[in-house]
Amino acid sequence: MEWKRIEGNWKLVRSNIRKKWAKLTDEDLSVIDGRRDELEDKIQQRYGFATEHVRKEVDEWVRWQPEPRRKAAEKSPLT
Repeated sequence: MEWKRIEGNWKLVRSNIRKKWAKLTDEDLSVIDGRRDELEDKIQQRYGFATEHVRKEVDEWVRWQPEPRRKAAEKSPLT
């Protein structure tokens, strides 16, 4: 999945982020508001990981996120 999809579905993925990084608070997630740089900064603050380690962890997490399901109305009709 691309980060743009994470950003666009922020309210839906917040719970998955909390499962992965439980030290992040609801307030942190509100401040992050879908911005990857803010997510990385908050993870680094809460866990004390090096910048490169955080970047790799977020990359790996994004890679394993399922694609959000599209509503039937959003699907293009087959013609």
